[in-house]
Amino acid sequence: MSLFGMLGMTSKALDAQRFGLDVTGNNLANVNTPGYTKRVADFGAVPPPDRFSAGIGVEVLGVRSMRDRLYDQRLYDESPLEQQQSAMAESLGLVEVALGKPGSSVDADLEDFFDAFAELAEAPTSATARQQVLSEGEALARAFNGMASRLTDAAKATDQRVIEDVESINELTTRIAALNKSIGSSPSSQTLHLRDEQTEAIKELSGILGTQVLELADGTVQISTRSGRPLVVGADSYALAAVAGMPSGYARVQAADGTDITLELTDGHLGGELHVRDTDIPGYQAQLDELAYAVATEVNTLHATGYDLNGNPGGNFFTPPTGVAGAAAALRMDATLMANPSLVAAAGIPSSGDNQVARKLADLRDASIVNGDTPAEAWTALVYDVGSDVSRAEAEQASRQEIVNQIEQLRDSVSGVSIDEEAAMMLRYQRAYEANARFFSVIDQTIETLLSLKR
Repeated sequence: MSLFGMLGMTSKALDAQRFGLDVTGNNLANVNTPGYTKRVADFGAVPPPDRFSAGIGVEVLGVRSMRDRLYDQRLYDESPLEQQQSAMAESLGLVEVALGKPGSSVDADLEDFFDAFAELAEAPTSATARQQVLSEGEALARAFNGMASRLTDAAKATDQRVIEDVESINELTTRIAALNKSIGSSPSSQTLHLRDEQTEAIKELSGILGTQVLELADGTVQISTRSGRPLVVGADSYALAAVAGMPSGYARVQAADGTDITLELTDGHLGGELHVRDTDIPGYQAQLDELAYAVATEVNTLHATGYDLNGNPGGNFFTPPTGVAGAAAALRMDATLMANPSLVAAAGIPSSGDNQVARKLADLRDASIVNGDTPAEAWTALVYDVGSDVSRAEAEQASRQEIVNQIEQLRDSVSGVSIDEEAAMMLRYQRAYEANARFFSVIDQTIETLLSLKR
């Protein structure tokens, strides 16, 4: 190689080291950028033109991202499970708060209600005791009404989150489709930042809705639900829809072709919300209704066997429930009874001083009238079930979060930017640049010497 050829070769080497420094600087600039994957500059030795040449230097082959698709796929698989439990823990936590503290919720009103009948049994002709029974009965009815309302509100709040999740899914699939279009129409060397953005969007989407992701050779992706409903194909996205379902009015999720796929969505944040809304909360409402129905029917039955202060047969204490479903929300005091405390049937015989029925009504406190449980035990079982479900979801979420964290750490060990590694690379390129510059200077001086010999 001639001296002038060596100058040209060294000039390319200087450009290559500068390119390496540029890549390192870009890595350091994005060290805190979410989703950014470390870039690596690829160099290649330029082969010699003949056997008498050592080679003609270095050339830049390109820059690539250090990405391991295996870890990305593991994140797509684990994120839905972690987000499912997270959504359940959050929504069930709201239900747990709605139940109130032990001793200050429906359980306290049940105690006060039966205490009022016990006091009436001590003084069956007392106007004050009769009025107290009515007041506590009304308070108990309001407590059941309020609890039923709070559970319904919790279901509505969860339903709103379902709608928001569907909106987020559509935003993400639209964005991924747009990225597919950009990636597919650009040279691969100019799509690294787009693929970083694509990966982050898919991860976020997989957290909301379990997905199947197929990466194509050109860098674009096809995404579908676990059950195979298309979400993104090429540059096209297929939006889901949240439509009001009857008779509850809660949102049902429809695929792009109008098919109801609500029951197919079992994981991800959306799956967790749907499980709480459609399974957990209805179960709690059923338990509350059974308790309210049992208390109302048993009290009415006993009260109807007694006699009021005037010796007349007793009537209903509560408005008779029409069925178990909705009993808590519909529980009311009998209007006629509420208007006249003397109609409270405390006696077992037509005698104003008798207290047999009042005692039996007070003893309902310890009677197994709710599927083999006392009223207090039935309430405790409801509170326990909610608390147990919350604890289970929190524990499962913590476990899944740990798995996700470990996968992210493994991925970062390959794709993440290490400041120490980049500092070492920066020093390496700097030294290489200095050495090539020194070599360039030597060749330049040699040419100068050669030219001076000819003068």
